[in-house]
Amino acid sequence: MKPDDRSFRIALVDDRYVNPPPGGLDALAVLAPAGWGVMQLPADDYPAGIAARVLAEVAEQAEEFSRHGYDFVLIGERDGLADALGAAGLPVPDQITPSDPADLIAFLTARPAPPASTWSWLDPADSAATTDLG
Repeated sequence: MKPDDRSFRIALVDDRYVNPPPGGLDALAVLAPAGWGVMQLPADDYPAGIAARVLAEVAEQAEEFSRHGYDFVLIGERDGLADALGAAGLPVPDQITPSDPADLIAFLTARPAPPASTWSWLDPADSAATTDLG
């Protein structure tokens, strides 16, 4: 079994940082090389009913990942997200509205390792023990 390359870190990202306007901050250009997964939040111009369903799905996925020790952050903001996360039993994660890539990188690198990243089965030294099926 190969070691797991996932970072166990997911950013909930405001649409304006996924689809930035000209000159805007492209959070994906920062998150991908830093090893963060992304869950894009619905754009502000989505109809309310559709946005609520998308946010409920995001919250459901976040709850599942949370049970497995993943770390979450919120980049930007989205009306309705706090309610959707609350309905799933989750708080709003630590949040940033970054002004530039350096601001976002500093926020991300200051975070502690998520609980899941310390699981022993992720250690390459332990992989021999888990793959010997004798």
